[in-house]
Amino acid sequence: MDYDSPSLGARMRRSLGYRGPWRTLRVGAALGAYRLRYGWNAPRPHAFDLEYGTDTASLAAASTLKGDAVNGNGHEPIDTVDFRRLMGDLPAIDLRGFTFVDFGAGQGRAVLLAAEYPLARIVGVEHGLELVRSAEANVARYLSRSGRRQRCRELTIDWADAATWELPQGPALFYFCEPFRAPMLQRMIGRIAVSVETAPRPVYVLYVGAQGALWDAHPAFHLLRSRYESRVYAAGTAAS
Repeated sequence: MDYDSPSLGARMRRSLGYRGPWRTLRVGAALGAYRLRYGWNAPRPHAFDLEYGTDTASLAAASTLKGDAVNGNGHEPIDTVDFRRLMGDLPAIDLRGFTFVDFGAGQGRAVLLAAEYPLARIVGVEHGLELVRSAEANVARYLSRSGRRQRCRELTIDWADAATWELPQGPALFYFCEPFRAPMLQRMIGRIAVSVETAPRPVYVLYVGAQGALWDAHPAFHLLRSRYESRVYAAGTAAS
């Protein structure tokens, strides 16, 4: 998730570690152009959006009005470095057979970040129509700029209710960045548990949020790694 803005030096170090010098220079140039166009008082875009010309954060503050106001939390995109660290917490597995599903995809940042991994397919599931439209536009912009960094070419955004969306029957990575309140999250935990029991297969859950105890309490999910508010769980044959 995005937290309080770090200092310029800290942002530079994070960007250099994540992007290297040339991509960091391009992001800096894009920020300079943005400031010349919109002024110094305009909100600073996230570096990911500067690099790809996307907009993955502008609707975050109002997203509870655009999605499921009863079951859903506000859309809060994960930071690029935090996402890489979360993916790095997975065991050494061959991702080429896995479907990555982002529940509560918002404007699609995690979907696009996942495209840098050799996954079979990536799906963003989102209930809010305005967020879906924004995510689809971001996918199109990303595809035009991603180049060699994009390793998964099948990216889709589904306008759907996660409670009824059909879970993939093959190996899967299920990603949750605190999209649901407790009752809905418990429902999703139960759905995934039944799915892996009915169709045994390797499944991993990447969870970011403050409700990890709900996953811990279910016997179908085995905790592999925990740090701050991010956790990685194994289920199905991955937990065997």
